[in-house]
Amino acid sequence: MFFIEQSSEQGAVRPFDLRDRGLLLADGVFDTSLIAHGTMILRALHLDRLINDAIALNIAIDHQRINALLAKFLTKDHSGVLRITVTSGPAERGIVSAKRAFPTVLMNLSPLNRKDQFEPISLQTSNIRRNSTSITSRHKTLAYTDNVVAFRAAQTEGYDDALFLNTYGNICCTTTGNLFLKIDDTWVTPPVSDGVLPGVMRQWLLGFGSDLDIKIAEESITANDLQSVESAFMVNSVRLAAPIRKINARELEPRLPERLKAALREIIGLNSRDV
Repeated sequence: MFFIEQSSEQGAVRPFDLRDRGLLLADGVFDTSLIAHGTMILRALHLDRLINDAIALNIAIDHQRINALLAKFLTKDHSGVLRITVTSGPAERGIVSAKRAFPTVLMNLSPLNRKDQFEPISLQTSNIRRNSTSITSRHKTLAYTDNVVAFRAAQTEGYDDALFLNTYGNICCTTTGNLFLKIDDTWVTPPVSDGVLPGVMRQWLLGFGSDLDIKIAEESITANDLQSVESAFMVNSVRLAAPIRKINARELEPRLPERLKAALREIIGLNSRDV
């Protein structure tokens, strides 16, 4: 027997199996991407990451099903922020289900606030540490409690986002994106092995940074290394790249690599093919 009481916009109400493991156990993954005139920006990177994350949780989903659903869901009139959520589906009670469930797929398109893109942000170091051995640090699962709590705490203190360190004291990421920090003449980003979520924009920049004359290194960064940081920026698929103006009490020069902003704007403008 089930009972549900929700406050929601009428248009958001849909039939939903309350035994879904994504709801009850956070047994699922998700992806957030930009949609421009019906086209997902960096589609191949987004879908590959979503499918790989699902496989890591033993969720039986593939590109064919996701692509078929996208073809039904998106039209050329659609632009905004798309979230795709994939759960392991409904099952009887228990951590492990004897019967493999049919995965649930949810798609939701929200408006995009372009004013947030490229805007400088401030970060406060969170008391919560990233566990580099956890699957939830390396895959974009529904287990986002640490991110939610850290983000709220930072905002309460007047900061825009929280900065995560791992259990060894190395810098990882923010609650919403990946970091690139300018040390000497190199933009350094922490490795996934330190407990960093491999974001799509991070992957894109690691692959194409040299084409933009951006010198990038993937190395561990200690909290003490912050004293040598000249500038820094955060990347994610919605805000694209946000220069960081402040980390805790330390002011930084809020700037982006010279050609990065132009390249990202060009990507957003491409709506006829995957980039």
